Amino acid sequence: MEVIAADPEFGAQVLAALDRIETRLAEEVRSSDPLIEVTASHLLKAGGKRVRPLLTVLAGAIGGGINDDVIDAAVVVELTHLASLYHDDVMDSAPVRRGVDAAHTVWGNNVAILTGDLIFARASALVATLSQRAYQIQANAFERLVTGQLQETSGPPEGTDALEHYIQVLAGKTGSLIAACGVYGSTLAGATPEVIEVLENYGEKIGVAFQLADDVIDITSTAAQTGKTPGTDLREGVPTLPVLVLRRMAAGGDTSAQEVLALVDGDLTADEDLARAVEALAGHPAIDGAWEVAESWVNQAEAALAPLPESTAKRALQSFARGMVHRSA
Repeated sequence: MEVIAADPEFGAQVLAALDRIETRLAEEVRSSDPLIEVTASHLLKAGGKRVRPLLTVLAGAIGGGINDDVIDAAVVVELTHLASLYHDDVMDSAPVRRGVDAAHTVWGNNVAILTGDLIFARASALVATLSQRAYQIQANAFERLVTGQLQETSGPPEGTDALEHYIQVLAGKTGSLIAACGVYGSTLAGATPEVIEVLENYGEKIGVAFQLADDVIDITSTAAQTGKTPGTDLREGVPTLPVLVLRRMAAGGDTSAQEVLALVDGDLTADEDLARAVEALAGHPAIDGAWEVAESWVNQAEAALAPLPESTAKRALQSFARGMVHRSA
């Protein structure tokens, strides 16, 4: 990130922290069992943005300093996120993750789910070495993550707006863990309650924005850019932001939206049919509407930082927020 790189001293601190986190992550998924050694490291070795560790480190810097507990917390949130991906890919029947075959396509659903469970256990064991407050943060985030997943599975209750329900789902599935990054980093660095609240609020909003942007990118980018097959959620019938915006437009009488919706709601089993639906949706004005929704959440996240004093870490969080609507993967 340019903002961090422009501050040599702070940049060196952040890079050193991220290097330590990467080393710790590799240690935490290690096992003497040959199968576990391969499956637990599968997605970690595939890479990833490491958004959650970075935000935890930046929150620690704002809260009072990047210490050992902040590093441990960053490892915890990334392990939790990593474990959830094993489960998500089974539930979504996703064939690819981070540019490699999803674990369930290589070793089967049972092994993928159990591997996710094992990584969750490793995260719990690590957070237990911190403090009771840290364990509460983890438990609350995990409960909200699972609740969000259940709400997505059950769908919006009768009479509930589908888009509003979806935002609620994202606040649980994604926003909760990124909000935990802000709480972890600032709390373990010794921040005041006011600063902790600001960073929790920012994390929640940027978490929702991040997933909303991912929804659009899933339709508008290639597999080479994202490491995932475009339109996987379309094939599985999972409602995402572009489709929800498209449905609103179609319900309002937009004939072009109705035509694209017919493709999206059709049988997408064949790869060519899925590609046709993705292409049609990507070229429709519903995508612009979806970006507007995502950008509104980015703006809310950036505004949440206003009470904090100026610092490189704050500017980095602001830059990260703006980057949500200017990325391709």
